[in-house]
Amino acid sequence: MYQKFIRRFFLAAAVLLLAAAGLVFVFDPFFHYHEALGPLKAVLTKKEYQVPGTLRNFSYDSVLVGSSTAENFNNRWFDEAFGTQSVKAIKSSGVTAQLDYYVRMAAEERELDFVFYSLDLFALSGDPDTEFPDETMPLYLYDSNPFTDVKYLLNKDVIFEDIPYMIAETFLEDYDEGASYNWAQYHTFSRNDALANYGRPQEIAEERTAEEYRPNIDGNVDLLERMVQENPDTTFYIFYPPYSLLWWDNMIRSGQLEQSLYAARTSMERLLPYDNVRLYYFQNEEDVILDLDFYMDPIHFSEDINHWMVEEMAQDHYRITSENYQQELEKMEQIAERIRTEYDALTAE
Repeated sequence: MYQKFIRRFFLAAAVLLLAAAGLVFVFDPFFHYHEALGPLKAVLTKKEYQVPGTLRNFSYDSVLVGSSTAENFNNRWFDEAFGTQSVKAIKSSGVTAQLDYYVRMAAEERELDFVFYSLDLFALSGDPDTEFPDETMPLYLYDSNPFTDVKYLLNKDVIFEDIPYMIAETFLEDYDEGASYNWAQYHTFSRNDALANYGRPQEIAEERTAEEYRPNIDGNVDLLERMVQENPDTTFYIFYPPYSLLWWDNMIRSGQLEQSLYAARTSMERLLPYDNVRLYYFQNEEDVILDLDFYMDPIHFSEDINHWMVEEMAQDHYRITSENYQQELEKMEQIAERIRTEYDALTAE
């Protein structure tokens, strides 16, 4: 009798485990095995968990790559403006090596028409030898080892949180699939918010030396250049997103202004010669960067600015060429000098 009970217990446990694994496989909220099935929508809110699955399994011909400044783009803006089908590959505060991993992954999975690359200056200052994915990521979703899938298939958070959330967003909230990873709806953008979220350095530091910052920047531009060279049939729309005057003030006071300007200059000079690269520079648009009502902190702007950039690139506005790049960077230097001398007036009500 006891043995019979044990057999039934283990049989029931096995059935429950198989049922749980089957449930996760069918709904697959991290898209590890397939795209969203039937009426379910591709609810994308957990980039660390969902980007690898979307790059492997979604239907797309273009990819939007960047940090949190790129999350508030709606994919449909690019699809409509450029006649493409895009997905996002986002890494918050992502440095160049991490984003390079995603571009390589996408290029291995699909023949890419376009890469829309939001090029952050801080990313160019990161370590070009950064290991990615690392232990902070859910590695079982990144590797090709089927035995590690148990961490996904029998994950109680996936079963009791992510699957119900996917169903609710599909049928109750009418989730916009183009707004993948969008966080703008949870924040407000105003001068008061931007200033409240800026801890201004009290002291002005000495400028970092070229010997300190150039090796990392040059190494990261090497990665970008290699990415462009290895994908000659892909057109790279590489754009520099606009940071607020508060960010530039921080660069000035922390001794990183020359570093930031060098990152923009050297990336332009080395990428401009490639026929499959188009560069767009939004960082010196005073109507944007001096208007703190567009920002929630020094670097993060509203989705209106994201939409504006797509529209401008589609019309080939703000294009950087070998003829105008020095002029545009000089304009940025002049704005930085104005921020240095007129900060109090520029941030006053």
